[in-house]
Amino acid sequence: TDPHVRFINKSTETRWELSHAPVSGWRGKLGVQTEQATTKAANLEGADPTVPRTNSMAVAGFFLEERDFGATRINVGGRLESVSRKPDGSVNRSYSLGSFSTGALWSFTPGYGLGATASLAQRAPTAEELYSKGAHHPTETYDIGDINLKKETSNNLELSLQKTEDKLRWKTNAYQNKVSDFIYGDIGIVNLDPNQLLRDRNFRQANATLKGIEAELSYNLYETGWFGRVFIDSSRGTLDDLGNLPLQPATRTGLSAGYQDQRWRSSLSVVHADSHNRIANSAVSEETATKGYTNVDANLAYTQRYGTTDVTWFMIARNLLNEEIRLSTSLLKDYVPQPGRNLILGVRTRF
Repeated sequence: TDPHVRFINKSTETRWELSHAPVSGWRGKLGVQTEQATTKAANLEGADPTVPRTNSMAVAGFFLEERDFGATRINVGGRLESVSRKPDGSVNRSYSLGSFSTGALWSFTPGYGLGATASLAQRAPTAEELYSKGAHHPTETYDIGDINLKKETSNNLELSLQKTEDKLRWKTNAYQNKVSDFIYGDIGIVNLDPNQLLRDRNFRQANATLKGIEAELSYNLYETGWFGRVFIDSSRGTLDDLGNLPLQPATRTGLSAGYQDQRWRSSLSVVHADSHNRIANSAVSEETATKGYTNVDANLAYTQRYGTTDVTWFMIARNLLNEEIRLSTSLLKDYVPQPGRNLILGVRTRF
């Protein structure tokens, strides 16, 4: 089929870092980062662009420092940034952003650590969120931006407990993010012409809370021999006074096992995702529930040495149960499932 919209995104990024000698026990670096980008979504059918040509410029200065106090390592960091958006035919916007973090990791006994991190992070709206007004066929939406969007401000707290030595290792962490002026897509239905229906996606803001847990138990992941891993992750997001956040990930549990040495590597993985029924209400999004699935993958690889070059032959089998997999985080989940059973054969080399 012929394309309807062509998305163009060109950017140039620079980053300078300066590490300094320890000062009163503090080790770290200072830096400056810049990004200059041009974004446009041109309508190839003669209509106005979905996203007008927008020149963006970001300049940021940052620092990162750490110091050990006995068995506790403290780190602090900060970033100040200026962001500007200059579109053709619309309103220029500029944002002053600040992000700061501090954390501690206490090695209360060798190989074990208890950590905590607190941070404040700010984000400027993207050109698409500010200026979109047109069809976006890759997501089957008609996007409508808002030039009055404010910057997002997120206050974050994370706690972790981990075992980092020997063959048997584990880690677990819990987090909560309180976000002011969170930007999200409010999805409805709009009829663009008699031949197609695209969902209307308006970019809006509301205060939000995101929280979750992650846990992992692993055995011999980085050494020769048999290895294995078990994990679980779960998260939930809500918009204050508006119910569930749209497009949230489903709770997942999984395990993998395999064998590896200098020549061979093999593994089998099983990931189960629960059904996802905590959907956004109709005041926020025309979202649908997603049923659960179990995905089974396998791979086998063999590496040969030819002189000074390694050549690896590999086989990857995905979705061996041929499950119908629809991701709750995808805008296309009701239209396009993930691929069914498939096999990939290949070879790669390094030189």
